[in-house]
Amino acid sequence: MWPVGGIMMNSKVLRREVVVIVLTTYADAKDAFRQRDLRQALYDDGEHLMGGVIVNLHGTEHLDRRRLENRLFRRDTFAYFETDVIPEIVHEVMAPSLAAGVGDLLPLARKTMMMLAVDVAGVDRPSGTQAEIDRLYLLMDRLARASTVGHATGDKDRIVADGDAALDDFEREFFLPSLQRRRTMLELFEAGTIGEAELPRDVLTTLLRNQDRLDLPYSTLLREVAYFPWVGSHSTSHQFVHAMHHIFDWLDEPDPPHTHVDRVALLDDPLVLQRFVHESLRLHPASPVALRRALADVVLRSGAVVPSGEMLSISVHAANRDAAVFGTDADRFNPFRTLPDGVPPWGLSFGHGLHACLGQELAGGLEPAPSELDHHLLGSIAVMAAAALTAGVRRLPDQPPVLDTSTTRTVFATYPVAFG
Repeated sequence: MWPVGGIMMNSKVLRREVVVIVLTTYADAKDAFRQRDLRQALYDDGEHLMGGVIVNLHGTEHLDRRRLENRLFRRDTFAYFETDVIPEIVHEVMAPSLAAGVGDLLPLARKTMMMLAVDVAGVDRPSGTQAEIDRLYLLMDRLARASTVGHATGDKDRIVADGDAALDDFEREFFLPSLQRRRTMLELFEAGTIGEAELPRDVLTTLLRNQDRLDLPYSTLLREVAYFPWVGSHSTSHQFVHAMHHIFDWLDEPDPPHTHVDRVALLDDPLVLQRFVHESLRLHPASPVALRRALADVVLRSGAVVPSGEMLSISVHAANRDAAVFGTDADRFNPFRTLPDGVPPWGLSFGHGLHACLGQELAGGLEPAPSELDHHLLGSIAVMAAAALTAGVRRLPDQPPVLDTSTTRTVFATYPVAFG
């Protein structure tokens, strides 16, 4: 591997393709995210589960799907989730752990976000029982591992096969009943029996109402609806655990740089807590690498050329630690760092351009603006962190957290905590 300006030339075989250029600077990474002739390639190894899903689309097909689903991802909808839905879900999910006095941050966060994400996707939970939640949780975990098999360290064929089986189970147990209920409701709506306000506001209903325009195959409809719960529950939960890990480190630091910020201060000022979350998001992007395939010769701002058909790797991890943008302490956790104008505190962790994360505001909220402080979106991660801190969450000295060795991504497998 050798550098070319802010770029690394790399002959490493990755996912059976030769990555010829690796971008490592913030400016080059941001530029690449804007290039229309660079196609999403991160999920190519998980194509069987990700084919036709919005994150894997390109060009006009992606734009049409995104415009349609953007109708659901409105700021007022996120505000409703944040104030009315998420706190209720967090209370329900945390109740058993609070009663026991101990728990694990990872499943707590995953179940919270999964219950929110299934509502967004349009997946019904007929019984609403804990057993049903646990069943969905298991299926989403298997789908997540299969969809990101390119990062797996184990038997990839076995992981993909297990993902196929999980999708079959999800289809039979949850998707088909949800699909039939929405088709029935749409028939009643078209007959004038029910009004617009009585239709579910979710991805599945939106896609069904626009089926004539989209002409989606049934298999694509199934994969699209399955995608939202697993990506919502897994990526956000890992980011929540990373944020809590940094918060614990900060609170345990005998002489932190900002001594006035303790547990009470984090709870008294939600904007300070959100700064901690944003800084953690910068250091731990859900996808540390973004892969793109060139559909034509692409000339980057550095002058480097990505030949048509070749692969490009965007190191979000490195770009988010670019000292030219984030300072000489870019590798350190510092929620009070000063940033250049136009640089979000989370860096490029939510991507950029047309493929920026649809749920960015739901997970991370908004950057504070003086005119919007009264109705500022904090994001689900900050809301969950506030709930955990209010419940007296703390690490267990005799049960340290454990990293997940089944993936090349740096994420925790378990994070035991105590409450009270």
